[in-house]
Amino acid sequence: MSEIVFELSASQYELMGYPILRQGHSLDLILDAGLLFPEVDAPNWYQVRPEPVTPCLSHVARGRYAFAGQIQEAELEKVDGEEEAILLVDCGDVPVRVACSAQADGALPWGTWETRYLTGFAPLQGIVEDDFRIPIGQSFGIIIWNFHRLILKPGDPLFGQWFESDELLPSPIGFDRIFVTARLHRQVV
Repeated sequence: MSEIVFELSASQYELMGYPILRQGHSLDLILDAGLLFPEVDAPNWYQVRPEPVTPCLSHVARGRYAFAGQIQEAELEKVDGEEEAILLVDCGDVPVRVACSAQADGALPWGTWETRYLTGFAPLQGIVEDDFRIPIGQSFGIIIWNFHRLILKPGDPLFGQWFESDELLPSPIGFDRIFVTARLHRQVV
């Protein structure tokens, strides 16, 4: 994989201080898959597997990926009687941070720990300014290639339209959605 597409959220851009971002700009970031559920019919899902899987991160739609890999780090907690896990999954070229919710019985699937394997499907968000309560994640370097912006400001005459550009100007994103297409640095840190 030489290219990755991820969402840059309004809150992340604000944490960064609204810098001008342009094609060719270098960033270090963590890819985060957000909260996943152990049901395959969920929009964002995961499955724990004891047998090895080939590490993979496959782009299937704008910012959405199918992924598979070995769990490298795991932090398990019980919150309000339900188990939760924050995992770092080695997906080959890049590591992905994943939050896993419990099954209907309140427990995580058996084997949700380091050395096991995880497969799933989720949107990816680029985290530049780490604001995690649980410090699991591994950053790596990218070079920005371009931006796709979906205009979602209520009442805007361009509402619902996508725009492609090679620059993101320093202003709040508001309701708009920003997807960044980036090239991976040759060496993942």
